[in-house]
Amino acid sequence: MNKKLSLINYSKISTKFTQYSLFLMLIIFISLVTRFYFFPFDIPITSDALNYFWFSSDIYQIGKLPSDWSLGNNGWPIILSAVFFITDSKDVLSLMETQKIFSVLISILTVIPVYFLCKKFVQRKFALIGATIIAFDPRLMVNSFLGITDPLFLLLTSTSLVLFLYSNKKNVYLCFVIVGFASLIRT
Repeated sequence: MNKKLSLINYSKISTKFTQYSLFLMLIIFISLVTRFYFFPFDIPITSDALNYFWFSSDIYQIGKLPSDWSLGNNGWPIILSAVFFITDSKDVLSLMETQKIFSVLISILTVIPVYFLCKKFVQRKFALIGATIIAFDPRLMVNSFLGITDPLFLLLTSTSLVLFLYSNKKNVYLCFVIVGFASLIRT
């Protein structure tokens, strides 16, 4: 009898996990579709993103860190140059578009740690509301279209908060490593 009850409880927990994870995946998918619907494909990057672009394209073209640049936040261009190596394009507008698309994808990934962060303080159904707010916030969407450091910084800091609040000793150490990477992205 007890074994039967434990199987029923396990199936309820399993169903809830599946149900909420499906809702989270649906939120991520709809956010992805929405962002690419409004994505400015033909507009080149400007302002701060242009400095990051030139630094990362220099890394991409010469194959090492340039010695004549003194960019303060050089973590984002280094990661971006690795993405440029994967795409293997020589067209400037194509590389700028790659930078913006990569920024959008990172911005969408921020929904996952925000969900777990909200889940730490409220019930799962309310945590989905928090994840939805982050997924469809217009300012974060526009910010991800710029191709700057903010989406990656938000992803790393929210991930580090989640790891810190789930009080496992290894997670806390990993949290500080992620905070170190976040400080390389945006000091």
